[in-house]
Amino acid sequence: MTNTSAQSIALALGVSAIVSVVCRRIRIPALLPLLATGLALGTSGLGVVDGSSLGRALTGFITVAIGLLIFEGALHLNREELSRAPRAVWGLLTLGATITWIGAAAAAHFLLGISPPIAILFGAAVIVTGPTVVQPILRLMRVSPRLHAVLAAEAVLIDPIGVVVTITTLDVLRLYFLHGADSTIASEGAWIFFRPLLGGAGIGITMGILGRVLLAALGHSAKPEPQLVNLTAVGVCMTCVGIGEAITPEGGLAAVTICGVIMARAKILGGTELRAFKELLAVMLVGTLFVLLASRFDVMRLRSITWREGAFVLILIFAVRPVSVLLATWRSKLDLRERLFVATFAPRGIVALSVIAVASDELARALNEGKSNLSAGTLQATLADIERLDLIMFVVIAGTVLLASVLSPMLAWLLGVRAGEGGTVMLVGAHPISVALAKQLTRHGVPVRLVDSSEESIDIAATEGVDCIIGDATDTRWLDDFGSPHDIGWVIAWTGNHDVDQLAARWAENRLGKGHTAVWSAKPARGSLEAADISTGEPLAEAIAKFEREHFTCADASDTKALARVFGWVIGDKFTLNVPISRALQAPEQAVFIGVCDAPPAK
Repeated sequence: MTNTSAQSIALALGVSAIVSVVCRRIRIPALLPLLATGLALGTSGLGVVDGSSLGRALTGFITVAIGLLIFEGALHLNREELSRAPRAVWGLLTLGATITWIGAAAAAHFLLGISPPIAILFGAAVIVTGPTVVQPILRLMRVSPRLHAVLAAEAVLIDPIGVVVTITTLDVLRLYFLHGADSTIASEGAWIFFRPLLGGAGIGITMGILGRVLLAALGHSAKPEPQLVNLTAVGVCMTCVGIGEAITPEGGLAAVTICGVIMARAKILGGTELRAFKELLAVMLVGTLFVLLASRFDVMRLRSITWREGAFVLILIFAVRPVSVLLATWRSKLDLRERLFVATFAPRGIVALSVIAVASDELARALNEGKSNLSAGTLQATLADIERLDLIMFVVIAGTVLLASVLSPMLAWLLGVRAGEGGTVMLVGAHPISVALAKQLTRHGVPVRLVDSSEESIDIAATEGVDCIIGDATDTRWLDDFGSPHDIGWVIAWTGNHDVDQLAARWAENRLGKGHTAVWSAKPARGSLEAADISTGEPLAEAIAKFEREHFTCADASDTKALARVFGWVIGDKFTLNVPISRALQAPEQAVFIGVCDAPPAK
C-alpha cells in the first residue's frame, strides 16, 4: 500500500467519524455532510484524500463494507414487527423493485438521454434504499409500527437484491458489448442472476445456523464476554461473505443477509453489546466509504447539472415510487395513509453510490481493454454515458435524502402516521407490581409491553399472558430500534436500579415529552425527572415486598380515594399516566382509575 492510499484511508476514517458525531449531536442525517466532507478533502478540494489511490482494492473494500452494513441492518430486523406486514414487504422486494428498475431506466433514457443499456444498469442501481440512511431518518420522526417495520425491512432486504441485480446486469452488458446479442445471452444472463441468489442462500442458511449455535454456546455462561460475542459475529459475517464470494461473485452479499436475519433471532445477554458494536462498525464504514467515493469526484462536473437531473429525482420520488408502492402493497395490511407515506419515502444512500461506482468502473475498464462489437462513435457515446452515472447518483442521493429529511416528517404529521401519539404503555421492569399493572391495563384494552434484562422475570411475565421482551433498557439505540413499541405513548421506569431507571426515564422523556414518563426507583429522581417521580419517598423494593406479602393488590376504581396509589386512569381504552403534572384529581368524571390498594375496592 502506498503512502497516498494509507493517508486517504486514515483521513477518511478519522474525519468521517468526527462528522458523524457532530451530526448525531445536532440530530440530522449525516449523509449529506459526509458527501460535502469528501468533496472538500478530495481531489477537487484540499487534495488530501483520494479514493482512486486504492486502485482495484477499493472494489474489494466496498464489497466487504456492504457485507458488514447489510449484516448490521439484518441484526436489527424485528421478527415480531415484520410479521405485521409481510405481504407489503415481499411486494416491495419483488414487484416494487421490478417497477422501480423499469421506471428509473425509462426516465434515465428518455429524460437524461442515456443509451438504453446504460440506463438499464443505472435503473438497477437505484433499486436500493439502504438501512444506513433509512434508519436514522425513521428514528427522528418515528412512524407507526407497521410502517416502521415495512420501511426498515425493505431497506435491509432490498440492498442485496439491488446489488445482485446491478452486478448481474453489468455482467450481461459486458457479454453483450464484447460478443453481441447472440442466442446464448438470455440463458447465460438468467444463470448469472440466479447463481448468487441460490449459492448465497445455501451459504447464508448454513452460516446463520452455525452463528446461532456459537452464540448459544457463549450464552450458557452467566454473563458472556461482549468481546467474544462481537468477535464471533464478525467472524461469522466475514466468513459468510468470503465463502459466498468464492462460490460466485456477489453471492456473499445474498448470503450475509440471510445469515444476519437468522442470527438476529438468537437470544443472548450480549445481544445488546453486539448490536451496539455492529452499529459502530456501520457508522465508521458508511462515513469512510462516502468520503473515499466523494473524494474522487470532480466538483467542476457539477456545472453540467441541468434541470433534467432535478426532474429525474422528482420523477423517481413522485412518479416511479408511488406507482411501485401502490401496486406492490395492494391488499396488504397497510392502510391508505401508510401506503401514501411509503409511496414518497425512498432515500438512497451509500450502497447505491458504492454499487454504481463499482459497476461503472468495471464496465468502462471492460470496454477500454476488450474488443467490443461497437462502432467507434457508439463506443465513445457509451463511455460518456458511463462517466455520467456517478454524477447522476450524487444528485439522486442528495435529492432523495433531502426530500426524506424535510418532506417526510411533515407528510407523516399530515397523514397521522406518527408513532409518538400512540397509546401503548411500556413498563421497564418485570417485577410483580409491573406484571399486575400490565394485566389490569390489558383488561381495560390498553396495550402494554414489559421490558427487563432478566430472562427469568420475562418468562414469568410471559406465563401471565403479558407482552414482554428481554433487553437492556440503558441501551437507547436498542430501545429505539427494537425494545419499544412504535406506538408507544407512556413509560414507567421502575426496575429498582436507580441508574437504569434514570437512563430509561430520560430516554422516554426525550422521545415522548414531559408528562408521559414516570419513574420509581430505589432513590428519589434527580434533576428534570423530579416531576416524573411517583415514589412519594418510598423505595420500590419496599413496595414490592409489601405487594408480595399480599398487603397490596393492583385494582381499578371510580374514585381515587379507594386507592392508596394512583398510577393513571383509563377512558375507553386510552390510558393517561398520573405524574405530579398530570393532576389526577382533575381527571374527567368517566375515568376509571388504576392503582394499588390494601384490598380490591368495592364496586
